[in-house]
Amino acid sequence: MMKRTMLLGGALAAFAGPSLAEGLPGQMKWMAYPTDSSGYAQAIAVGNMLKEKEGTRVAVLPGQNDVARLTPLKKGAAGYCMCGVAAYFSTEGVTEFAAEEWGPQPLRMILAKIDGSGVGFATRGDAGIETAADLRGKRVPTVRAAASLNVPLNSVLAFGDLTRDDVETVEYSGFSASWEGVINGQSDVAFATTLTPNSAQLASTNHGIHWIPLPHDDTEGWARLKETAPYIAKRVVTQASGLTEGDSFEGAGYPYPFLVTTAAQDEDEVYALTKSMIENLDSYKDAAPGAEGWALEVQDLQWVIPYHPGAVRYFKEANVWTDEVEAHNQALIDRQNLLADAWEGLDRDAIEGEFSTAWMQARAEALKAAGEPVVFD
Repeated sequence: MMKRTMLLGGALAAFAGPSLAEGLPGQMKWMAYPTDSSGYAQAIAVGNMLKEKEGTRVAVLPGQNDVARLTPLKKGAAGYCMCGVAAYFSTEGVTEFAAEEWGPQPLRMILAKIDGSGVGFATRGDAGIETAADLRGKRVPTVRAAASLNVPLNSVLAFGDLTRDDVETVEYSGFSASWEGVINGQSDVAFATTLTPNSAQLASTNHGIHWIPLPHDDTEGWARLKETAPYIAKRVVTQASGLTEGDSFEGAGYPYPFLVTTAAQDEDEVYALTKSMIENLDSYKDAAPGAEGWALEVQDLQWVIPYHPGAVRYFKEANVWTDEVEAHNQALIDRQNLLADAWEGLDRDAIEGEFSTAWMQARAEALKAAGEPVVFD
């Protein structure tokens, strides 16, 4: 793992180019979601600010799926990714990243966009499903090759003290199809961010929309949810399709998009990038919907991906990096190192059957032996 990391760091240094502003290169390559996504819009907004304020040109390259977005970081062909939660899956070496050519990736957080929207579980407004427990016996989607959708759907079942055995699973080919299933009455719940065209479409029907609440004082429900999806956090949602202005509900959220790089990325560069994004927020906060969510005061410094030392340096200067946050960050790094050791120690010659199955078993054994939660098994 160390050898691979060193090679990756060398590749990043090679493409970075000369510095025009203190700590920043003349040009950067960032990966992002497709051009019609909010993640791409955020990357363009930040990139335009960096060009204007720092003289740094950012080439934003759209990737059509999670592997396509993260492969250039792995190979050193891009330095950053304006990513979604699949970046966390890659640090754990699960889902698509359980493949032999992947394994756990040493990614590091820089900043995240966090605003009044959240993620949620929507039903028809007249379906009579008021709580997560009411999903018992209902039709719940699973979307092919889409862990970022299926894991949250499993987590809302866990919140209601249910499993897939308690519901009827309906398989869909993709995200939009799973929402069409609810709109057309073929299934009973769908998952997405609370502001998406799909949820707006459901809200505009005669049936209306209902977002299943996740009461924040339900300690046991949240414990079960976090065991299934530790990246989902409590959030008071104030922006959601069908929600009357001024209303809110106790729900969930996680950052989207968020900016990540590799552990090998230059500390001075990441420090300068973090500083510029925070201190020049006023110049791009209106350039894309929700861009005000990059503000320092809304950052979640105890999430599921460890922060890069360059970002940490800025947070310390801003007096927001506490001992508790430091301990949490180090624990995440220790977990990554544990997974890296398990990956390197896997006896590939002895594997019979699917590689991913053997890896997931070895991964679970290593985590259990260290007293760490397995989460994905």
